[in-house]
Amino acid sequence: MRTRTRTTVGLATVGLATIGLGLILAGCQGPNAPKPPSMAAQTAATTCAGYGIPVGSKTYNECVAFQDQRSPGPSVPPYQLDLYNDRVDAQGYRVDSTGQRMAVQPPY
Repeated sequence: MRTRTRTTVGLATVGLATIGLGLILAGCQGPNAPKPPSMAAQTAATTCAGYGIPVGSKTYNECVAFQDQRSPGPSVPPYQLDLYNDRVDAQGYRVDSTGQRMAVQPPY
């Protein structure tokens, strides 16, 4: 009976240590990990290289030619997020989801 209690306590300690270590390691992979650039901002050569096609090969050259002739699509408006996670335009004014400037609010 005494041996069984030690084994149970030992397994509980190992399990708790494993969970704790897993949580610590998961915390190290937070939102500060580098992110790849958006596809809209890449050149044709970068896009094809990102597919893993060897640079200079026939397939790569065909890919670049295809990507160059494609329409880039609608332009992405240059909005940024401010300190409070509000969307702002290039002049610093808050804008809504359609890109229209919002009314300026008095401080209080």
